[in-house]
Amino acid sequence: MKELLIRLSDKVIENAEQLAMLITRQQNDRYPIMKRIEEELYPARVELVKLYANALKLEDGERIEQLQKWGQEAGTHFAKKEIISLDMMLREVPEYRAYIGTVLKHEGINSEISSEDMYELTTALDTIVNDVVYYFSLPFVHYEKEMLKISQAAIAELSVPIASINDTTAILPLIGVMDFNRGTALQEKVLKEAVRLNLEYLIIDLSGLQTTDTFVAQQLFILFESLSLVGAVPVVSGVTPAIAQTLVGLGLDFGTIKSFATLKQAIQYVA
Repeated sequence: MKELLIRLSDKVIENAEQLAMLITRQQNDRYPIMKRIEEELYPARVELVKLYANALKLEDGERIEQLQKWGQEAGTHFAKKEIISLDMMLREVPEYRAYIGTVLKHEGINSEISSEDMYELTTALDTIVNDVVYYFSLPFVHYEKEMLKISQAAIAELSVPIASINDTTAILPLIGVMDFNRGTALQEKVLKEAVRLNLEYLIIDLSGLQTTDTFVAQQLFILFESLSLVGAVPVVSGVTPAIAQTLVGLGLDFGTIKSFATLKQAIQYVA
């Protein structure tokens, strides 16, 4: 069987460029945008066909090591290409399986191998294909997670806008939904800005909040306490009837914190 695998591996390698060209044409038809980097993708596909072929004749440990190394390098490289996605790249997988499988089948028939050996051969190819998908996808997913973290951090930063209205007072309008990331950014940025601006008052306007629940109330109370510790007085505006009812329903209240129905009233209070 070992000699057969070596012979079949060599045959696939002989046809690597032709197989890579067939896959390139099919992908270009499926995703015309890929034509823009065809000169880069084609040699990578030739390399991948050869990787499949060589993997056929390797022992499990050595095969996994080579596929893992390739997946880390190729996955990381192509993950950074903005014009292609993991889905687009994985659509190639059936093509490799089909074309390489056809070569193996043809050579197997010519070599008159048994149906049992052919089954083992196709099983080995399926295992290699699955490993390639797994090791290629890992850095792709990791990169996407890193980009998501960066985007979330940027959004959180923008979602805590503090605007000064004079030397001692600023306004923090809270708009949209309060989630964990935004809550963390809220605590960090607001306190730093309160100290930097040497604020006496910070008006926190709630009129733009889409939801008010226990989590939101908890974040607000933590913020109130923290502001008091750095010498800034929190003042709440935009307490709509819906927000008031929600807070009452949760058994919460602002206690000694001054609250007003409108931003205008809050500004007049601190003036």
